[in-house]
Amino acid sequence: MKALKTSTILAAASVLFLAASASAGTIFKESVKTAGGPSVVTKNGDCVITKWDSTSGECADSELRTVYFNFNSSVLTPAAKTKLNQLAAALKTSNVSSVKIVGFADEIGSDGYNMRLSQKRANAVAAYLRGKGLKVVGKSEVRGLGETSSQSECADTTGKAKQACLWRDRRVEVEVVN
Repeated sequence: MKALKTSTILAAASVLFLAASASAGTIFKESVKTAGGPSVVTKNGDCVITKWDSTSGECADSELRTVYFNFNSSVLTPAAKTKLNQLAAALKTSNVSSVKIVGFADEIGSDGYNMRLSQKRANAVAAYLRGKGLKVVGKSEVRGLGETSSQSECADTTGKAKQACLWRDRRVEVEVVN
């Protein structure tokens, strides 16, 4: 009976510790990876994690490292510039050796057009970061992947509703390499 009370107390203490850690700003560190290496994300773009940790990790700032574009555009929005300003400030104080800048497009339009548009988006982000004084961008990979890696599920929509639904696919992701 005494062993049961002790294990019950330990279990309760563990739950309280995890709850306190979560409220104290603890974040997830390790994310589930695909065979090719990138993190697995949910339909909402959140990283799928594997364990708790008290330090920042790849997914901790994934939203900071993703900027979105308007339909059929490679022009940075004010929101994208704000996000890139924050990213540039963070990268200037880090020991990053390079970044990978990858552009994407939604499924509307031809494959060739979407490939060119995604490359223009990636180039726009690279140019903006270089303009903020990030020399690391000069030795980085900048590429467009067209309409691959869709994060939207819009099969039952058409017209303007489909265009609005596909907003997550019109993006550029900046992957930081230490």
